[in-house]
Amino acid sequence: MRPALLRLLKRPSAVSILDTLAATSVGIEQLECDYARLRFQPRCLRYQSTVGDTDSCTTETRHGKWPRTVSEKRRLSFSTHEIEAKAPSDETLNNLPSNPTTIHNSGAKTLRLHPDRLEFESDVGHINDIGTRLIDQPENANDFELWEELLRYRQRHYGDKGTQDIWEGLTVRLQGVQLPVSGERADFFWRSFVEFGLRREIYLGDVIQYAISLHQRDGRTWSQLYEAVVGGLLDRGRTRQATALHRWLQKSGIAQPNDLVRVLKPAFDPACLPVSSEPVNLVAAQRRTITLGLRAFKEMCRTAPGHKIYGPVVSTLAQHGYGENALRMHNFLVKHDDHPQTADEMMDILDYVKKYGSRDEFGALQTYAKERCLDTANGDGQGLHSSSSAGRRTNPPEGRFNDDIGAKLISTRAFNFDIVQGTLKMLGVSAVGPRTLREVAIRSNGSKDILDKMNRFRTAGISIQDCVFVRLVEKLAKQNRDIVLSDLLHSDQHPDVLEDAQIQEAFLASHYMTQDWRQYNLSQAVLTELFPSSPGLWDIHFRKHIAVGEYDAASKVVDEIAVHGQRLSEESVDFMAEKVLTARQLTKAPSPGKHLSARNEVMFVFRVLERVVPAGGYISAAFWVELLKRLGMNNNWRELSEVCHWLVRWYSFTPGSKSKLSATSFAKDQPAGRDGRILNQIFSQRMQAAIVTWGFRSPLQDHVVGKHVYQHPNSGQKFIPWIRGIALLRQLRDAGLQVNTGWVRQATRHRLAILFSQYTPSAKPLNRTLRRWCPFTPQEVVADVDRAWGEPLFDGAENSRPKWLVNPTRTQSSRRRASGVVLSRTELGELREKAKLGDGRTLRQMREWRELRDRFPPKPRPDP
Repeated sequence: MRPALLRLLKRPSAVSILDTLAATSVGIEQLECDYARLRFQPRCLRYQSTVGDTDSCTTETRHGKWPRTVSEKRRLSFSTHEIEAKAPSDETLNNLPSNPTTIHNSGAKTLRLHPDRLEFESDVGHINDIGTRLIDQPENANDFELWEELLRYRQRHYGDKGTQDIWEGLTVRLQGVQLPVSGERADFFWRSFVEFGLRREIYLGDVIQYAISLHQRDGRTWSQLYEAVVGGLLDRGRTRQATALHRWLQKSGIAQPNDLVRVLKPAFDPACLPVSSEPVNLVAAQRRTITLGLRAFKEMCRTAPGHKIYGPVVSTLAQHGYGENALRMHNFLVKHDDHPQTADEMMDILDYVKKYGSRDEFGALQTYAKERCLDTANGDGQGLHSSSSAGRRTNPPEGRFNDDIGAKLISTRAFNFDIVQGTLKMLGVSAVGPRTLREVAIRSNGSKDILDKMNRFRTAGISIQDCVFVRLVEKLAKQNRDIVLSDLLHSDQHPDVLEDAQIQEAFLASHYMTQDWRQYNLSQAVLTELFPSSPGLWDIHFRKHIAVGEYDAASKVVDEIAVHGQRLSEESVDFMAEKVLTARQLTKAPSPGKHLSARNEVMFVFRVLERVVPAGGYISAAFWVELLKRLGMNNNWRELSEVCHWLVRWYSFTPGSKSKLSATSFAKDQPAGRDGRILNQIFSQRMQAAIVTWGFRSPLQDHVVGKHVYQHPNSGQKFIPWIRGIALLRQLRDAGLQVNTGWVRQATRHRLAILFSQYTPSAKPLNRTLRRWCPFTPQEVVADVDRAWGEPLFDGAENSRPKWLVNPTRTQSSRRRASGVVLSRTELGELREKAKLGDGRTLRQMREWRELRDRFPPKPRPDP
């Protein structure tokens, strides 16, 4: 029925029926007759046009020749009653026009019921036939209800052309019409004309000029004009027009200097960010758009002297993932004498620079804060989770006597509970401590008796100190956990020790390793009381499994934390890194660990961090660099590629949400650090050069060359395996990483020199092995380098200057290191054999090596 009804309502006849029913108050019993008349109206019109009898339809109706209605076809099986029609009111009759073709003064509500007439009245975008429309009459010129109806109709049917007609009717056809500046109707008018001007720039100046004239005449202005005009232009990426109109509105007095805060979101998070199928082009275009918005915002700040917008601008940018831009705006605003007013306005940027910035930047910010007399205590980076102070409660000592005396009274067999209670009440004691309660509980007969005596204390006006021991005793008694309650009461732990979460965590791990389950359950109950609703208990269990080497159980705890929308604390991440990763020497590859291999250690840590970082956890760039070094040094190329791709995919530049919120409220869907700064710290120039070097660290031999062919994961092309580092950097560059081509070229040329330069022995045996077993020519390696990089890396030097390419200038320190290299007997024998065969290159290499040894003699080794 619904699709058929929709099709019926789309017909012109249905519109006429609805207009008639809405305009005339009729009874429901007349609906069938009116509908039948409308149904046969086209037939009557055709009959009139052919016969010429104007009264044929009426005559036919009078003689009862209309088709019978439903009630006339058959008698209904149920009784029916007449529904009396409600008589139309005098106001409705007065508002109805006597003739639809004649123009009268009628309201907008009546006018909207006549589409033909509404079409005629809204056609005001010209100066023809002045005086023939309702708005031409003086009493209707300022009837904005009528103007709103005309504008809505014109927008529905003609779009921007309709808005243009109404605007020209307001400003050209009529003179002196002043739009309202407050209320919902004013918002509709101004927003419609401003958005129309943003789409057709030629009319935007007219709208602003009209607003300026209205402001100069009456001092009235639409409050959202600056945000709608300047913010709309910035949102569309038209920064030059936005800056020009900002100056115009500032000069006219409509906009104030602090109104810049209202266009902060469209400046740094515009809706015009491009969408491309190529990630590298997309990221570059998005960066350029954000940079243009930042430049335009700074230019508008220069032309609005006296602004005080430091707090809203810097804090908002730092909180919503634009930390790099927040740091730039801090330097810019301070330079233009716009300083923070309170310490809270600098806390966000201090925290950001501490995590993702350098020491110099953080020190400069702290120095500035101290000079401005701001408190920077929170800027020292205090941890969010402090397990040592978790669960501690301070209680006022007044009104409580010595707890040891009460414990001795209770433990005395000669005194029962009633005597002790009466004594305490007589002495005016208002509160007892945990040691007194322990003795009471020990002398009680079960959980019910403990609760009863605690209630008798409170009834007598003697409160019990609020601490972990007291709360745990009452909780275990209510739950009837007699075994754990007994272990708690007879434990040798002082009640104050139960307040220390670190000691209890150490007890929990110790009892877990020794499988002392009764004490383990007691420590777990204490920790549950210390962390009733926070994720701290999950962190404790995670560290417990890590401490005993149960990595699968620890991974399940991380999954449980992620399911509940929580994340591991920084303390747990640091503990995992310390216990899982085996310590390694500087510049040395890591050794296998106690429980896992070096590769599995790194991958376990990475799997955990994959779930910690998306939940909002902070991982320093130095820690990621350490993981990459461990994989690269151990030649774990597949794992290295996986980690690199994940880092670039997660930490690469990502603009904020496009949700249409207020100008100063961004959507918090972008974690901090995703502005590219931490990615630049991880993949620094040295790290990119190291990736190239690790790619070349794959020893080859003549009989296994065919087994070491590297196949590109995307294109499927086959390369020399030494090119895998360059291919990986190209993939990362296409994914959005900023790769330094100069450092890649320098690192590649250094590896070519190790393989093909004039002989200068390397201090590393692996490099000499690669040189000895290299089965390729320099031309083959350089050709694969260019294919893997996608363009010539050396700008044609491989053809014009091949010797210069593989023989870079050696520094004095590198020559000194080469002189101290002691060649093996195999290497010396191979050189002598080549020299005997008359190889001139080998003779020169031997001669140069001897000269280096004579010029830079090796340092004598100390006696053992």
